[in-house]
Amino acid sequence: MSINYEKSLGKRLANFNSKYYKPPINTASRGQCVWYTQGRAYEKKGVYIGARGNAKDVCYSCKKSGFQVSKYPKPNSIACFNGGTYGHVKYVEYVIADTVYYTEANSNADNAISADDGILKKMSLDNWMKKLFLQGHVVVKKEQLITFDIVTKKGKLGLYKSTSIKKKNKVKTIKAKTVKVVAGSGRKKGGRELVKVLYDNRYYWAIRKTRTKKQQLRRKG
Repeated sequence: MSINYEKSLGKRLANFNSKYYKPPINTASRGQCVWYTQGRAYEKKGVYIGARGNAKDVCYSCKKSGFQVSKYPKPNSIACFNGGTYGHVKYVEYVIADTVYYTEANSNADNAISADDGILKKMSLDNWMKKLFLQGHVVVKKEQLITFDIVTKKGKLGLYKSTSIKKKNKVKTIKAKTVKVVAGSGRKKGGRELVKVLYDNRYYWAIRKTRTKKQQLRRKG
């Protein structure tokens, strides 16, 4: 169902009586921000993010589970903040031009469902990005990971922190038989073919094919 976000400002979009906000689907503490964003992700997109515990841990735990984390807000993403004792999370409903539409729960720290929980609000993108303790945005769409064999001569693979394949951007060299590659992440740069990989719960870039088209990674099977 299409939503007119501007006309829906001040209205609650979520249905707290639905199964998405109750056990066994949602076992987070009712009335908390983590409980709300988990329920909203399932209610709106059918994606179970599996978040529990403190809000400040959501970004790391979701990234570890294979979710993409974006610096900037995207429609249907969870904004994570690590300020204070517990942190806070908000659900980004929609982003257009320089406006971010979002919902949240427990912003008043009452630890209970109150009138302002789940209410649609908006903020300029500029002010949003200036908010303190912003860790990133968990995109409510789990990435597909594909196993690739490492086929270099010594079974070693260089991992880089960006697509700029330079010595200063090289994080480490690993020795392994296989590595997990993010589906659809392939791109060409500087005559090479690059892919995004998940290794030891962190994301890096690696060379799939060199400038001479020599393979370093080959899809398993």
